[in-house]
Amino acid sequence: MKIIQSSVLTDADKLNISRLANECGLLFDTARLLYSRKIDTKEKIKAFINPSKKGFLDPFLLSGMQDAVHEIENAKRLNKGVLIFGDYDADGICATTVLKLALKDYGINALYTVPEREDGYGLNVEKIKDLQKTSPIDLIITVDCGISDKDKIEELEKLGISVIVTDHHEPPQVLPNCTVIDPKLSYDEYPFKGLCGAGVAYKLARALIGEKADEYLDFVALATVADSMDLSGENRDIVCEGLKIFNNNLRPCFKYLLNDSSNKTISAQSIAFTIAPRINAGGRMGDAKCALKLFSSTDENEIYDLGVKLNEYNIARQVECERIYDEARQKIIDLNLAGDSVITVASDDWKAGFVGIVASKLVEEFCRPVIVFALQDGYYKGSARSYNGVNIFEAISSVSDLLTAFGGHAQAAGVSVSKENFLQLQSRLNEYVNRVYGKPDFTKKIMVEWKIDGKFSPRFAKEIELFEPFGVGNKRPLFSVDAKSLTVKQLKFGSPHVSFMAGGIEMLYFNGAGDTERLSLNIDKEIVFESNVSVFRGKEYFKGYVKQVVADYGDFSTIENKLFENALLAIKDEDLPAYGVKSVAELPENGRSFGTVYALADYKNLEHYPTLKDLPVCMHKPLYKNFRNCVIVAPYTRPDGYDTIVYLDKPLHYAKGFKNSYQVEGLIGYKKIDGVSTDRTDFVQVYVELEKLLGKSFNDLNSLYEHSTKAISREQFVFSTAVFMELGIFYSKDGVLKRDANAKSTLTNSAIYSKILSIKG
Repeated sequence: MKIIQSSVLTDADKLNISRLANECGLLFDTARLLYSRKIDTKEKIKAFINPSKKGFLDPFLLSGMQDAVHEIENAKRLNKGVLIFGDYDADGICATTVLKLALKDYGINALYTVPEREDGYGLNVEKIKDLQKTSPIDLIITVDCGISDKDKIEELEKLGISVIVTDHHEPPQVLPNCTVIDPKLSYDEYPFKGLCGAGVAYKLARALIGEKADEYLDFVALATVADSMDLSGENRDIVCEGLKIFNNNLRPCFKYLLNDSSNKTISAQSIAFTIAPRINAGGRMGDAKCALKLFSSTDENEIYDLGVKLNEYNIARQVECERIYDEARQKIIDLNLAGDSVITVASDDWKAGFVGIVASKLVEEFCRPVIVFALQDGYYKGSARSYNGVNIFEAISSVSDLLTAFGGHAQAAGVSVSKENFLQLQSRLNEYVNRVYGKPDFTKKIMVEWKIDGKFSPRFAKEIELFEPFGVGNKRPLFSVDAKSLTVKQLKFGSPHVSFMAGGIEMLYFNGAGDTERLSLNIDKEIVFESNVSVFRGKEYFKGYVKQVVADYGDFSTIENKLFENALLAIKDEDLPAYGVKSVAELPENGRSFGTVYALADYKNLEHYPTLKDLPVCMHKPLYKNFRNCVIVAPYTRPDGYDTIVYLDKPLHYAKGFKNSYQVEGLIGYKKIDGVSTDRTDFVQVYVELEKLLGKSFNDLNSLYEHSTKAISREQFVFSTAVFMELGIFYSKDGVLKRDANAKSTLTNSAIYSKILSIKG
């Protein structure tokens, strides 16, 4: 895992930033953040921190807009039947809703529909024919689809139906022979290319009914966030204006999709993590029209029922996604795919509506592009997500001869392939990525703005809040601070969340309780955090929210006492077998790059294994989640995803759970026990010392030793105390040393004592 600083300032940069800060009345650091995001003039800064309708662009700059308006005017004048055809995701549903409402304002009561996922993406001629049986359809306006439907549009025109395409996806080489509005067209004069499908629909609405279309900007904001569009340029203005509607005039259709009915401010994050998943859940569960009905209904009871249904769909979606994720992850392990440059995994038992979410989770875990396929209509239909600058759309395009359909953009794409061509697709995609990008570096990287080596002022934190709305393309800035041993506190008893001070900043680490030991170790570590300003009872509070802790295990000598303590405490009655081998080269697993843990009891013994020197080295558990081979000092249990462990020296205990266990013969990993005695008189001395320490607070046995007279060696004190605590004679209550006066036992009843006694003979 690498922490990378996003920018290094030259002297010229510093002068420009100082000038901007003075001109705009901002701190130097705030101006630096803006400058690094190419917001480098007073005018750009003013527009960025004050997003509004003033940033909206003229819809008639979009090629095809004038023709579309004329066609719709003609349809209204001749009373033609109009159908809006959208997509089944949140963007398509919002786009359909925006145009339906706008056309009604314009004087056209249009039909509207979206397909279900099982019907496939894009225009569906058979569905349209069915609709035409009951209602005349003379003009179809697509939203969030249609750009790749040239053949279907020709078929519709033969039926006497005209088509206007409004879309935002990458255009194919040959466009449909009809009016097309898409900001991504190469000849388009529209300055901003990042609109979502609902954004393009809104532009058509603006061209038809003017500023009245602004009433629907909450739908456009929702679609922009849900479709992971960059929150820069015009999208920033659109989302900001849409959030005003969310917060000042919340529609009933959104009320029941929010987790909390209190008066909390609705942000882009609220939309992304609460509302959008529920809208998408309908389509993923085979009922996309549920959200479309919700957005169209004016009946309070129906709105409530539909909102409840979408919430239930979302829960079912989460359960199903987790199942597919677990199965896909296991397939990657079983088929040894974790080292591929593009991971492709498929199953006949998965549903196509969930594979995109699963692909995104797997990308985060394996740090490489992933395509997850599900069987549908006899074909594998997949959803691709990219990583680390790999243009997945271009990669998929390179194997188009194998595909039945594909589309998308650089970071995400959809693809369909026959089962017969799947393995060839798998092979050629990896060949392409390796050829074009070299063997890509898929190391996990965390981008921070800079490392904090001074004070992080509350004013700076408040000025960062001016960057809202945060999201894709405008992420909340991350910073880092160096730390060593940290004093960690639970937020409250039993809480998984902890807090600590680092760099003079109070840090909150959500779900960080399991990381307490690593935080408190006296090793170099870098804390990655984002700033947060909250208000409680009228008072502002500034804190850092921890996003990552990156520990440097380059020097284990500073924590060898802790390693000895942990090794003692991990001793159990039973020992696990391990197959003996003379050297690493003899291992049947030798040569695998994923799935193997090389275990050390004594970190110094690594010098005997020069072939492993380039592997990441860590304590107790891997640094990465992608099953990359690694060296772990003193592992306790099997890290998730690893099936093989190789003990490079003989440990005091063996970790459970591995499918394959090997022991390289020769080296001993517990030389530190040479300094301990199993003699009863030495235990009596430690007992007397512990009685003097009753009531002392401590985190571990080594910290308890620091309170002692140190007349006894550290190793003896830690060993004896571990035995006494295993026997229940002494114990910790809320971190305070206590003694059970009624507890009586012999030393040999302790597994720790018995194991050391047997080793020492």
